Amino acid sequence: MPATNAVLHDKRYSADGIFCEPPKKLETAAAPVEQNSQSQWNTNDYHWEERDVTDFARQAISDRLLNDRTIWSDANGNLLEIVNVELSGDAASNVRKGKRILTYALRLKVTCEGRRNGARLRGVFSSDEFCHDDEVREVVVNLATEPMESDAGVEVNRAMKAHEMFARVLKKKALPRVEGGCTWLRDHLEEHRG
Repeated sequence: MPATNAVLHDKRYSADGIFCEPPKKLETAAAPVEQNSQSQWNTNDYHWEERDVTDFARQAISDRLLNDRTIWSDANGNLLEIVNVELSGDAASNVRKGKRILTYALRLKVTCEGRRNGARLRGVFSSDEFCHDDEVREVVVNLATEPMESDAGVEVNRAMKAHEMFARVLKKKALPRVEGGCTWLRDHLEEHRG
């Protein structure tokens, strides 16, 4: 009667080595696949993959502008500072066939508030949308000012002079900082590419 696999692998038949050696467990480890990608599944970044980097951009521009929030101050405790930075839009790092592609369409809104001799003012800088494929690198930033409730007893003349001074300071010192922040953000995103 011919031997079958069940019989050949039975310990009785393999013990003397006539039919076959007993089955052995393979101990060769699979060689690790060389990974040139950040992705677990997208080996060598061949397939299209997109990662959202909007939060990275928000955190970077907030850290940059809020790190030194004071725009102007004097010895009398008068102050003009950045109080809020908002970045809206989308930013993504894409990869296809090993090439990294950065895409973004963002708007920046920076709010400044100040006080001088009882008069208070709020200035809001709003950028036009700036994108990864804009031909012009400069970002257009618009300024809107609005008086806030002033402390009681402030003369109108004095409050108006304070508002005019704040508007000049915003245009002279804060506007270049916000425009520079937009340019810096573009360069920062392109440098890191997600």
